[in-house]
Amino acid sequence: MVRNCLFSGAALLCAALALGQATGAESANIPNFASTQFGWLLQGGIDFRPVPGTVAPISFDPAYPQRGAGNQRGVMERMSDAENPNLKEWAKQLMRKYNEDVLNGHRAFSSQSRCWPGGTPGQLLFPAEPIFFVQTPKEVWMFWQRQQEVRRIYLDVPHSPNPKPSWFGESVGHYENGELVVDTIGFLDKHEFDFVDNWRTPHTKDMHVIERFKIVDGGNALQATVTVDDPGTFNKPWSGTVQWRKMNRPMLESVCAENNVAFEQYFGLQEYPMPTTKTADF
Repeated sequence: MVRNCLFSGAALLCAALALGQATGAESANIPNFASTQFGWLLQGGIDFRPVPGTVAPISFDPAYPQRGAGNQRGVMERMSDAENPNLKEWAKQLMRKYNEDVLNGHRAFSSQSRCWPGGTPGQLLFPAEPIFFVQTPKEVWMFWQRQQEVRRIYLDVPHSPNPKPSWFGESVGHYENGELVVDTIGFLDKHEFDFVDNWRTPHTKDMHVIERFKIVDGGNALQATVTVDDPGTFNKPWSGTVQWRKMNRPMLESVCAENNVAFEQYFGLQEYPMPTTKTADF
């Protein structure tokens, strides 16, 4: 069965099997995100875009406005808006520290670039490599080609009474008016490398995320609207959108953490650590 498939080049076969299981379950109310022949590649930048009429996502430091890969004051790394009035004080202090690290020559942290899971909703903002979907009557799987990260969304069921905290949280969902609506709770608490975006904005274990995925642009693009409610980090819930364009090719095998020290050793960069294990898996 699909649960026993390995997440490598064989993931394409898994997707085909899962889609076969879903045959007959689809209707006009269920958008089709899944295919063995196409994925979805992030477009329009690596940040959530504001939703009119709602509190905006965290963005860049106004003192260091973005300009291409760097900003207008010559600092090539991304500087976050650590003084944003929607942030609680503890979050401001942490984000100030990351900004100070950048000014002292440290690389800005990005979860996926250092082979950590991006979390929810931060993983949605990974560029360069596409994401793929598997849709069955009971579950939706999101596969990131980047090191085969997998997020599972359980359909038409309630949340567990006490979900075990995890990187992606516990996601339950349903289809509604042509959209996949996903409700996620059960997060890690203030993890050192777990952020909601690419500005290094932290969160607490009590974060609650609602996502609405839909097909747009005549089937050529996928869009998600994200709402984040975390009273321990933000004064008010905020919303943002993200969009991907269809990429017509199958999933490739992509490995991230094959060499944990190359950049530090050969280029002298101040980097954050990669995840490592001290024992073999087999």
